[in-house]
Amino acid sequence: MDNTIIQQGTFTSDGTERILQLRNGVDWIRVVNFTQSGAQNNAGVNFYWQAGMANGSAVVQAKVGGGDDIEQITVTSGGFSFIDISSNPVGALAALTSISNATPPRVLVASTAGLTDGDVVRFINVTGAQQLGGIDFEIDVIDGTHFDLSFMSAIVAATTGHYRVIAHGPLFEPVTRFITAISNATEAVITCSVTPKYSVGQKVRIVNPDPAYGMNEINGLAATILDVDETNAEITVNIDSSAFSAFAFPVTAETPFTPAQVVPFGEDTGEANLAAVNPLGDSVENTGFIGVALAAGADSPAGQNNDVIFWTAGTSFSDL
Repeated sequence: MDNTIIQQGTFTSDGTERILQLRNGVDWIRVVNFTQSGAQNNAGVNFYWQAGMANGSAVVQAKVGGGDDIEQITVTSGGFSFIDISSNPVGALAALTSISNATPPRVLVASTAGLTDGDVVRFINVTGAQQLGGIDFEIDVIDGTHFDLSFMSAIVAATTGHYRVIAHGPLFEPVTRFITAISNATEAVITCSVTPKYSVGQKVRIVNPDPAYGMNEINGLAATILDVDETNAEITVNIDSSAFSAFAFPVTAETPFTPAQVVPFGEDTGEANLAAVNPLGDSVENTGFIGVALAAGADSPAGQNNDVIFWTAGTSFSDL
């Protein structure tokens, strides 16, 4: 016997991509733009996607000519994209031409198409900058061929290598983050390579065993987070580092070495979204989900700002 589990919902568009988390997965999805269905605009009103169609694609019924006439088209972008966070996918290997010695370092690539501010990249085997290998960095897109490593200091200029886009963060919260800077202060300020998204009151341990970074006095020390500055990817902790040796991210290729890291630990350490529901949330909260991303725009399923969207999604199965 064949069956279908159906999920449904509605939202008001804010003009950006909308991700629907679907507990039972998705084999097909239909979307109706209720606002545009009742208007005489050039905009999509009905959208359909099912498993087997490429990511980004959709069958679209759209109003044309500023009236009620409908045309149906198939699009290969601006539609629906299946998401499975639990698989923690990484992007395809992409080449880079150089990394500058600016602050922050600027990366030259063939094209930044598909990249946006806040994306995370991971470097692989960069000539002259092996110290960046395997570390995740948040980026700012500068133009069509350059992006900056948002929270990094200058390194010695490097040449060819590769990078991958890290589509989703680690599955379990709170995550371990790499360190790019630590201040000498009565309350140390730690800069992470990616916005850490920690909480005040959370317990962390600083791991910095490698002489390449300096400030080895801080290695293994436990701390409480006193302040979080997500704009600058910084946390302030109750460690007096004023008399420690200076911390400096290696400016040349230092291999092999262990990167400096912030490692959350302990039970119920202050994560606002976890502590209220699970005293062991820091250890066992799995953030993975299956879902679908709806692209935004006049002819896309997430619609335009203030559009009212209704959706229905189904998963088919058989008891035979």
